[in-house]
Amino acid sequence: MTIDEKSLAEASTSSQSAESSATSDDTAHNGARSIVTWPPSADELDAMEQRLDAGAPASTPDPASPAVEQWPVWLQKQWIASQRRRAWQMAHPPTLARRIFSPSGILIVSLVLLLALVTAGVGAALTSQGAPASGGSTSASGGSSSGSGMTMGGQQSGQSTANVPDATQHYGNQPAKFTLDPDGAKHFTLTAQQVMWQPVKGQKVLAWTLDGTVPGPMIQATAGDHVRITIVNHLPEATTIHWHGLEVPTDNDGVPPIGMQPIEPGQSYTYDFTLQDQDAGTHWYHSHYDDLTQVGGGMYGAFIVAPRPGSPEYQAMAPILNAQVNQTLFIGMLGSYYVINGKSFPDTQPIVVKHGQTVHLSLIGADVIAIHPMHLHGHSFQVVAEDGHMLPAPYIKDTLAVAPGETYDVTFYTWAAPGSVYPLHCHILTHLMNPGQTSGEMGGLITLLEYQK
Repeated sequence: MTIDEKSLAEASTSSQSAESSATSDDTAHNGARSIVTWPPSADELDAMEQRLDAGAPASTPDPASPAVEQWPVWLQKQWIASQRRRAWQMAHPPTLARRIFSPSGILIVSLVLLLALVTAGVGAALTSQGAPASGGSTSASGGSSSGSGMTMGGQQSGQSTANVPDATQHYGNQPAKFTLDPDGAKHFTLTAQQVMWQPVKGQKVLAWTLDGTVPGPMIQATAGDHVRITIVNHLPEATTIHWHGLEVPTDNDGVPPIGMQPIEPGQSYTYDFTLQDQDAGTHWYHSHYDDLTQVGGGMYGAFIVAPRPGSPEYQAMAPILNAQVNQTLFIGMLGSYYVINGKSFPDTQPIVVKHGQTVHLSLIGADVIAIHPMHLHGHSFQVVAEDGHMLPAPYIKDTLAVAPGETYDVTFYTWAAPGSVYPLHCHILTHLMNPGQTSGEMGGLITLLEYQK
């Protein structure tokens, strides 16, 4: 072998050795790369994207993901973009501030703030309803349904109460008196008038009444009776009376201008109808003109229809007819006071019972805006009638939500020892304060079940 041939052989051997060494290094490198933490680095992703732009496969650096190179170019680019996001997220773990100022965080914070504002608004509204009375009379805020300038709860804007007489009776719900007309009809006469009423002793509120009390007189009749009811209007504005729950002709329903015109001040109107068997039950009457003002001011009363003896209704109403104690409770507001039968605790009339009796209560929703969940301590009661009609399947409650316009008849047994006392009250606790009271005092929608000793 010549020197030149020897040199060429050495060069060839050196070249093969170098290639073998490079191959060995490559293998070592690839073996190490297969366990590098995934996802790829930013530089690797940039290189992959450049190869795609040049028309070559992405050639993923991870041997575990060769399938990526077989995907369409657009899908490979999406995969590269997703790996960039993953790499950034791993390098920048989310902090509390970043979570709060993310789109979802901002949405959650906004919802929390909105809920707080709504809660504050409701609280402010409840606080304003319980605001202290000023002077000799109070009135709740609100509008008039007839646009006459009246406010919900009684007093006309700018109206002086100097000439309004004080009520001469302390409690309403007294039996209405009647005369018998020549044709046998029971004839009741009620006078609509304003008086200054005391929900609690010493606090006067302008009240819109029938015969000067809140509630007005209790009309009692029997199914089959022919009744006439004359309303004499001594109010400063027109009025009508609606017989709530009774099936009467439209010209007796008391909704002007449907069937009748309003009764103007100084005028009178006589309603004339016959009670039917289906009318038996607990009903009520109330103004149906300038309703927010007049009904909110106390212009309502009970209309109790006894079943005709021998009728199916008579047998169905046995749980009510056999009760030893009967009491009707109107639940609502008068001015800034929450009242039961026109009175706020401690001036509400108690329910006086003896041990071992059956008690029947008629609950009537006279409020014009609010529902009152009435809760009786120490006793469960049966709801036996709703809206004046006996239920085929009575149900047991100890708290009953009474909505505006609704009537419920409930019965319970007086099991407790003589001398026991239990409250019956609204379970919206802001309704248990009189204007000016603190949360440590009791007022509003509370009456007491008192056992005689």
